[in-house]
Amino acid sequence: MIHRFGKEEIKAVTETIAKSSFLSGYTNKYLGGEEIQKFEKEFARFHHCKYGITVNSGTTALFVAQLAAGVKPGKKIAVPCYTFTATTSQIVACGAKPVFQDIDYNSHCMNSIPKNTKFAIPVHLLGHPCKSEFIKEMLEKNIFVIEDCAQATGAKVKGKSVGSLGNCGVFSFQETKHITTLGEGGIIVTNNEEFAEKCRKIRNHGEYYMNDSHVGYNFRITEAQAAFGRVQLKKLPKIIETFRKNALFIFKNLPNEIIPPNIPKNISHSFLLLGCRFSTNSNLNKNIFLERLTKNRKKFLDSNDKSDIKGINFRPGKIIGAGYKVVQYQIPLYKKYHPKKPCKNGEEYVKNGIFLDIHRWRSKSEIKEELSIINRTLESMKN
Repeated sequence: MIHRFGKEEIKAVTETIAKSSFLSGYTNKYLGGEEIQKFEKEFARFHHCKYGITVNSGTTALFVAQLAAGVKPGKKIAVPCYTFTATTSQIVACGAKPVFQDIDYNSHCMNSIPKNTKFAIPVHLLGHPCKSEFIKEMLEKNIFVIEDCAQATGAKVKGKSVGSLGNCGVFSFQETKHITTLGEGGIIVTNNEEFAEKCRKIRNHGEYYMNDSHVGYNFRITEAQAAFGRVQLKKLPKIIETFRKNALFIFKNLPNEIIPPNIPKNISHSFLLLGCRFSTNSNLNKNIFLERLTKNRKKFLDSNDKSDIKGINFRPGKIIGAGYKVVQYQIPLYKKYHPKKPCKNGEEYVKNGIFLDIHRWRSKSEIKEELSIINRTLESMKN
């Protein structure tokens, strides 16, 4: 088992707690305390943006970004059909209407937009950036682009960081992401000062914005979280490199039945997860394979001695999973937004998609052992 955090993170938190402003730093400074402001600037700079606005989760970041962008009830927002539910739920939370778009066959990212939409939330899925040309096209059509970068911290396309391609980008610091701020947290990055100011107003009640025209909230993080995040940010390049090494190792050792993603040379993938496909050319069934894999993993591994999928709160047998089990418009809450034409690529990926966890908290020996179990499971199905 690889230790998740070092002494540096613990030291940063304890030193911050010793200060009088350790709770939030908002008592005297409406922009937050020293650690919060430094973390915001450092994270934004890392992703080639001028401004960062921390909030208490990536989900909150999606909500705040939409309000600051001027999303009103009834507005239509383009969003991929295949993504985590938070991307869609926060559109609904704003009173807007999600307009589901199909995904690209190779990247699994959104690559089309309707004509009557002024807002879009493309998702850099599993660490794979959307095409920069696609985002540029939306901007040229005066579509406000909120990049969902929750799964893609540090990823780049043509040398440009995700989050800096559109009007703003939102990131998550939830405990399973590339870096964390003590388990939860998020940030909005942008190069637009006016937009950044609107986000700050929404985050902090509008306490000193006496003439504010819309409701403010309490979406702040604490100084201790920011201090922890600053240490994590310094380690981010090494963290991403570990993800990439794990991915390349798995690429070389996958069985023929599991097809790895196609990654263009101009993409710097951050590999939060490895999105693969179960081969449709084989006579094997993906769901039966996953069921047998879980049983075999329990049989071959002693879960008391091994780490689980991410080192946290996950049951054994889940180094590999089916991914998102439905497209968004098949979730009961979102069925009324069903597109006129089904999203064929999205629905196909639900059937054939496979997610491999390659998290940096898995040791190389564990990954080798898991790959061995995957191969054994497939061989047993052939016999």
